[in-house]
Amino acid sequence: MKGGRPITIRGIVIPVDWDEKGKVIAAAVSTYTEDEYLIDNDHKGRELLHFIQEGVEVRGIARQNKDKNMITVQQYILKKTWE
Repeated sequence: MKGGRPITIRGIVIPVDWDEKGKVIAAAVSTYTEDEYLIDNDHKGRELLHFIQEGVEVRGIARQNKDKNMITVQQYILKKTWE
Protein backbone atom coordinates (compact mmCIF):
# COMPACT_ATOMS: atom_id res chain seq x y z
CA MET A 1 0.00 0.00 0.00
CA LYS A 2 1.43 3.30 -1.03
CA GLY A 3 0.11 6.79 -0.29
CA GLY A 4 -3.05 7.45 -2.17
CA ARG A 5 -5.02 10.12 -3.92
CA PRO A 6 -7.95 12.27 -2.79
CA ILE A 7 -11.23 11.08 -4.28
CA THR A 8 -14.97 11.61 -3.94
CA ILE A 9 -17.23 8.65 -4.70
CA ARG A 10 -20.99 8.14 -4.66
CA GLY A 11 -22.66 4.80 -4.16
CA ILE A 12 -24.24 2.37 -1.73
CA VAL A 13 -22.67 0.94 1.41
CA ILE A 14 -22.59 -2.85 1.10
CA PRO A 15 -21.49 -5.55 3.56
CA VAL A 16 -18.37 -7.56 2.66
CA ASP A 17 -17.59 -9.51 5.86
CA TRP A 18 -19.50 -10.81 8.87
CA ASP A 19 -18.59 -12.24 12.28
CA GLU A 20 -19.74 -15.66 13.47
CA LYS A 21 -23.02 -14.14 14.76
CA GLY A 22 -23.84 -12.54 11.42
CA LYS A 23 -22.92 -8.97 12.41
CA VAL A 24 -21.38 -6.91 9.61
CA ILE A 25 -17.72 -6.21 10.42
CA ALA A 26 -16.50 -4.83 7.07
CA ALA A 27 -18.11 -2.84 4.28
CA ALA A 28 -17.46 -1.28 0.90
CA VAL A 29 -18.97 1.42 -1.24
CA SER A 30 -20.33 0.09 -4.52
CA THR A 31 -20.39 3.01 -6.94
CA TYR A 32 -22.85 3.62 -9.72
CA THR A 33 -20.05 2.94 -12.21
CA GLU A 34 -19.73 -0.56 -10.68
CA ASP A 35 -16.43 0.14 -8.93
CA GLU A 36 -16.10 -1.14 -5.38
CA TYR A 37 -14.02 0.51 -2.65
CA LEU A 38 -13.33 -1.40 0.57
CA ILE A 39 -13.71 0.94 3.53
CA ASP A 40 -10.79 1.14 5.98
CA ASN A 41 -11.71 -0.17 9.42
CA ASP A 42 -10.82 3.04 11.26
CA HIS A 43 -13.19 5.24 13.29
CA LYS A 44 -14.83 7.01 10.31
CA GLY A 45 -14.98 3.79 8.34
CA ARG A 46 -16.71 1.92 11.17
CA GLU A 47 -19.37 4.67 11.32
CA LEU A 48 -20.47 3.61 7.83
CA LEU A 49 -21.27 0.10 9.10
CA HIS A 50 -24.48 1.66 10.48
CA PHE A 51 -25.59 2.66 6.98
CA ILE A 52 -25.64 -0.64 5.08
CA GLN A 53 -27.73 -0.33 1.88
CA GLU A 54 -27.78 3.48 2.21
CA GLY A 55 -26.65 5.91 -0.46
CA VAL A 56 -23.54 7.90 0.45
CA GLU A 57 -21.09 10.40 -0.92
CA VAL A 58 -17.63 9.68 0.51
CA ARG A 59 -14.55 11.86 0.39
CA GLY A 60 -11.30 10.21 1.29
CA ILE A 61 -7.95 8.83 0.22
CA ALA A 62 -8.10 6.01 -2.34
CA ARG A 63 -5.34 3.49 -2.96
CA GLN A 64 -4.79 0.01 -4.38
CA ASN A 65 -4.07 -2.93 -2.10
CA LYS A 66 -3.25 -5.95 -4.25
CA ASP A 67 -6.17 -5.95 -6.72
CA LYS A 68 -8.61 -4.14 -4.45
CA ASN A 69 -9.62 -0.49 -4.30
CA MET A 70 -9.47 0.84 -0.74
CA ILE A 71 -10.66 4.13 0.73
CA THR A 72 -9.79 5.86 3.99
CA VAL A 73 -12.91 7.89 4.77
CA GLN A 74 -12.34 11.52 5.67
CA GLN A 75 -15.92 12.73 5.33
CA TYR A 76 -19.26 11.30 4.23
CA ILE A 77 -22.78 12.49 3.55
CA LEU A 78 -25.84 10.26 3.52
CA LYS A 79 -27.80 10.64 0.29
CA LYS A 80 -31.46 9.69 0.05
CA THR A 81 -31.75 10.84 -3.55
CA TRP A 82 -29.24 11.91 -6.18
CA GLU A 83 -29.64 15.17 -7.98
